Amino acid sequence: MTEYETLKRHLAQNCNAAGQLLDAAGRIAELSDDGLSRWKATCANIAAQLSEEIMRVAVVGAIKSGKSTFVNTLFGADHLKRGAGVVTSIVTRVRTGERLKAVLFLKSWDEVNREIQQAAVLLPDDHRSDREQALDIRRAADRQVLERALNALAADQLISKDTRSAGSVLLAAYLNGYERVQPLVQDNRATVVFENDHFGRHRDFVSDDALAVYLQDVLLEINGPGLGQDVEIADCQGSDSPNPLHLAMIQDYLMMAHLTIYVISSRTGLRQADIRFLSMIREMGILDMVGFVVNCDFSEHDDLEDLVQGIGRIEQDVRLICPEPAMFTFSALFQLMAQSTAELSEKERARYTHWCREAEMVDFTSAEHVRFERFLNRKVERERSS
Repeated sequence: MTEYETLKRHLAQNCNAAGQLLDAAGRIAELSDDGLSRWKATCANIAAQLSEEIMRVAVVGAIKSGKSTFVNTLFGADHLKRGAGVVTSIVTRVRTGERLKAVLFLKSWDEVNREIQQAAVLLPDDHRSDREQALDIRRAADRQVLERALNALAADQLISKDTRSAGSVLLAAYLNGYERVQPLVQDNRATVVFENDHFGRHRDFVSDDALAVYLQDVLLEINGPGLGQDVEIADCQGSDSPNPLHLAMIQDYLMMAHLTIYVISSRTGLRQADIRFLSMIREMGILDMVGFVVNCDFSEHDDLEDLVQGIGRIEQDVRLICPEPAMFTFSALFQLMAQSTAELSEKERARYTHWCREAEMVDFTSAEHVRFERFLNRKVERERSS
């Protein structure tokens, strides 16, 4: 542990020195370069992580691959919202706590308006406010200006690099969520806490872009098994989300994460969006910190042979990007049901009972789940310092 502490101290010193060099570079160049700002933020983030001693595990994958269900299995109950379509609109950090608690960190009005002002540069000149005052979403007149401008944008102005324009998405989300969030946002950063019986109310914010855009951060504390007090699990948005803001948030968290679990649906296999995202992870230089979970849907496979063939195809595709993947196959939903049979609805209990009859697939995936738990525990307990 002495060597570990020494390495931490040296890294902290190097980050501090790099920050000072970046400050000096900015003064010499006499400009405020976005690249310099990002590197300075990286140095600050590393210093903060070194002092926190929190191990971060990012859970990523395509929409409807079962990420939220997978995170629920780690905490032994159905705490995170799951379902069809986009149900996660912000990186949701989850830790073990003494009771159920959701802490929502809201942006301040200055931060909201600053982002709106930056995004408003895409608006047509004749719709921009010609007043000296900056845009303020709290003013009805400014909201009308933004609404008219967004309505006036042509289709090609709403698309940038084959995806939706981040600026237009941001402005639309702020406008759509304003009336509901306005009573909560303050001049300084405020927090909203939902505890115990009210814990589930956080789902309205994390699953709706129009509300999530007003959040700086979300932290859930769950009184379940988890992976320990000093381990954080992050339920990330879909890697193929049509919202370009989601990808930026995922990238930011991945740069802080110590381990990434990539969830792939056995129903869809590896898609083009997955390949693009995994290629991005490779370019970020963090592919060696990725484990793969093939989330199995028993209803989509005739028998174990059919499932194994599907796994083979997925592994073959993954190897094109990651030559030696750590890959595990199990049903997150089946594992979740098995952990909370008393809370199952009649429909869920019928499905669980039906799946239990698939003895070969259950035995195979249960063994895979045990293998995955060993892998995860080894990473968390034995390899965390490295």
